[in-house]
Amino acid sequence: MLTSAILRHPPWISMQTPLREAIALVEKSKTVSGQGDGAVLVMMDQSPESEPLGILTPDAIIAQLAATPSLDQPLEPKHLVPIVGLQECYPQDIEQVQQLFREHEVPYLLLLDEDQQICGLLSRQRLRSLLHPDSLPDSDLCDNLTPFFETSLNLLTIMDRQGRFYRVNPAWEKVLGYPRRSLLGQPILNFVHPDDHPATFTAMNQLNRGEAVEGFVNRYRDRQGNYRQVEWYAQPYGEFIYANAQDITARKHLESELKRWQLHLQAAQRIAHLGSWEFDVATGDITWSEEVFRILGQDITLGPPDYENLLQIYHPDDRPEHHRLVQQALEQGKPYDLECRVLHDDGHLSYIQARGEPNLDEQGRVVNIMGTILDISDRKQQELHLLKTTAQLEASNRELEAFAYSVSHDLRAPLRAIDGFSQALVEDYGEHLDAEAQDYIERIRRNVSRMSQLIDDLLRLSRVSRVAIELQRVNLSE
Repeated sequence: MLTSAILRHPPWISMQTPLREAIALVEKSKTVSGQGDGAVLVMMDQSPESEPLGILTPDAIIAQLAATPSLDQPLEPKHLVPIVGLQECYPQDIEQVQQLFREHEVPYLLLLDEDQQICGLLSRQRLRSLLHPDSLPDSDLCDNLTPFFETSLNLLTIMDRQGRFYRVNPAWEKVLGYPRRSLLGQPILNFVHPDDHPATFTAMNQLNRGEAVEGFVNRYRDRQGNYRQVEWYAQPYGEFIYANAQDITARKHLESELKRWQLHLQAAQRIAHLGSWEFDVATGDITWSEEVFRILGQDITLGPPDYENLLQIYHPDDRPEHHRLVQQALEQGKPYDLECRVLHDDGHLSYIQARGEPNLDEQGRVVNIMGTILDISDRKQQELHLLKTTAQLEASNRELEAFAYSVSHDLRAPLRAIDGFSQALVEDYGEHLDAEAQDYIERIRRNVSRMSQLIDDLLRLSRVSRVAIELQRVNLSE
């Protein structure tokens, strides 16, 4: 019955064998046995007839690496499983076999033949599987959890209370790039960023006090010298610490990028005096960006007001139109764009341009309204200043036109007199005037005509503001 629980002709090595070779042989014995439990006999000398000192198992290898993390060191007897012998004629005595396993707490019994020669190893794990095929004892539970441990994408590890790797899953090799065996027995601080040592010490102290650690983040150096950010969830149990960690480097990078773009957005809104907001139809919640609080003069620590209190911020004459457009957006899904005035606590008014755009679900119902608030106070002040300046200019133009008409009227009278009398001189006394005198009179009349033309031009210029301006292309090179 127990034949399948016996590992026949187990491999052996001497005490002088380097740990690296011993690990390879243990792994090979797992493959040969086909049961996943490997073991190697350790002999005193380089001879199978020499005295066996103990049994080398995977747990013994991990224990030695935790104590002295070097693959080139020879085996140490204190980490070997003690030898407990059993005559080969007695394996069928199940009670005796179980008593030996319980009494010595060993995973293997050494089988000896009549000549006291080694003929095999009896595996406690295989024996349990044979005796309890439908149950799940501890050792079988470990076997069933092995695929979970080995295939998990998270960083699973078992550490001792000093923070040394006792067991790690393949995800560590994928993330950090170190061979799994090189990590065993190494203190985790050998890989932690120096700036994270104090926080890591604090977390370890917390675990050694029996408290769980959740969401702790520190940085680990990978094989290329770069640092990966790792988030830890660890729980102490017995002499070990069991941890589930995750490489969150990519997530931290995205969070950093998101924060950077949020700062860019805040700066852009601050510079442009443009804030953003959202109204959730189902909950009635209103969300504001920081710039909206500044534009509307509200305390950011109090959070956004509800809709009724929001209306009180606006000028009483602007509230009905604001409410009408919001209701229209909610009921019909129409976007809106309006300008309204804001009442501030200190009594002054500011001007805003509020825009809202409803978002619809698959049934066409409004689920929220998202929009912007633009501070247009400066623009409104400029518009008012422009209207005032335009009015002043129109008044000045009217005054200029009146002045030009008055001046032209006053100037034409003496010009007519000068022109009339010069004409009379030519007609009545022209024959008595010499050539020089007649030239003088001609010059006077030409200048009177020119002055009259200038007056007419001045009048036309004063009326330019009342005539529509027509644009024409002009060749400036001509």
